[in-house]
Amino acid sequence: MRHPKREIQDKAMVEELLKRCTTLQLGLWDGERPYAVTVDFGYADNAIYFHSAMAGFKMDCVRANGLAAFTTVVESELIRAEDGCGYTTHFTSVSGRGRATVLEDPAEKAAGLDVILAQHQGPTGGYPEKVLRKTAVVRIDLDEMVGKVNPAYPGDPQI
Repeated sequence: MRHPKREIQDKAMVEELLKRCTTLQLGLWDGERPYAVTVDFGYADNAIYFHSAMAGFKMDCVRANGLAAFTTVVESELIRAEDGCGYTTHFTSVSGRGRATVLEDPAEKAAGLDVILAQHQGPTGGYPEKVLRKTAVVRIDLDEMVGKVNPAYPGDPQI
């Protein structure tokens, strides 16, 4: 990170920030071109889960190589100034990278959907077999994840 003073190094705090979000911007790679899309997600045990239709470009990218990156903005406030060069944005964000895997086992898919729905304070469990068959559930095992704040906090952030 270019500005290390903006990095949130406490992993528990970064995880707590991530759990406050319900959507993220997902970056994928098809082997030739990058692709970014906003998805609903859930986070648990160093993994991001999202669901999708079984077919489409997003799933083609996941199946091509599984490379994935994400960012999500927890808070954002535009700070205006008299002079355009004084404009800035105060924000708190979380980003990371990992490898995506399409879950095939119905029990794993149901567990992944539970993570997503729990993050959205929704009901979990009881998914019809037909829904599990036609819904893709993807787990991204994270290699790295970092929180970032601007302005940098002088000490522990008030989250």
